[in-house]
Amino acid sequence: MISALIRQSIDCQYQQHARHNFFYPGNDIAWTDVTRRLTTDGAPEILALRDADKATAVVDYLTNSARRTFCAVNQYFDMATANTNALREVYTALVEDMVTAASIGCFREAQLTARHTKRLQRWLQRTHPFLETHYANAGAQLEPVVCAEYAAALQLNVLRLDPATLMGPVLDIGCGPQAALVRLLRQQGIAAYGVDRFIASPEVYLKAGDWLDFVLPAGSWGTIVSNLSFSNHFLHHHHRNSPDCARYAVKYMEILRALRPGGRYHYAPSLPMVEKYLSPEEFTVSTTPVTAQFSGTVVTRMPATAPQAPSGGNALSPLHCA
Repeated sequence: MISALIRQSIDCQYQQHARHNFFYPGNDIAWTDVTRRLTTDGAPEILALRDADKATAVVDYLTNSARRTFCAVNQYFDMATANTNALREVYTALVEDMVTAASIGCFREAQLTARHTKRLQRWLQRTHPFLETHYANAGAQLEPVVCAEYAAALQLNVLRLDPATLMGPVLDIGCGPQAALVRLLRQQGIAAYGVDRFIASPEVYLKAGDWLDFVLPAGSWGTIVSNLSFSNHFLHHHHRNSPDCARYAVKYMEILRALRPGGRYHYAPSLPMVEKYLSPEEFTVSTTPVTAQFSGTVVTRMPATAPQAPSGGNALSPLHCA
């Protein structure tokens, strides 16, 4: 259980620094008035974080809030398990600093904020090295990268999906916090499931997590969809010549082999740099313009015996979601 004052302090800090540019000179994270009140009136609540369970709850809340804040500014932040665990270490150190300061009865704001800012800068440099160059000439406050969850009806049109003819079960990769398409399909009696970094209202058919962390067993899905999510990020890494592009290429092939014979992967935008290499004996590819800027693709797995599902891993399948 997190105390009300600590929770309010955390929430206000993220509200104040939601678009903070960590690479702007001298741009340390300042405390809000609520955090200053916490250090003067809430020392017992901070000292209570010497209890491991209470400290873990606060670190989890800090880390999850940071993930949401970073991704709200730039959807291309990589929040897969390794990076999230490294971010958690940053906030573990912050909580330890605050407990130590409360123990000696001395909170040096400038020193504490500078140390925390430096840790976050190092985390960014280690996990997202391109951002230092990308934001070097930006202002103290960043402009968010456009990202939205689109209406289910629009997604059906963009992805060329006809609920009446969908092969089930259906998996939506990057379904969005509201999982609008998944919910619509389930209302029509279709076995649909979704995975997304952030799920607003948890359900047994929705999994919270990064798509790179999930194992998709071969031959498990009749239809897989992703609208301006997985393939959009794949293109982002491709255009930057990012080392992570290889991870996306491997996951892309895993997605295709997760289809049942005759199953389809519907996605937008298209991925011409990999689609041209798909074996015509295994897959057929159909591409359709969506706007003047991008197109959508449907990859169909040819009717043939699917290979055996891989063992182990963090598997996401109808069985695991049921």
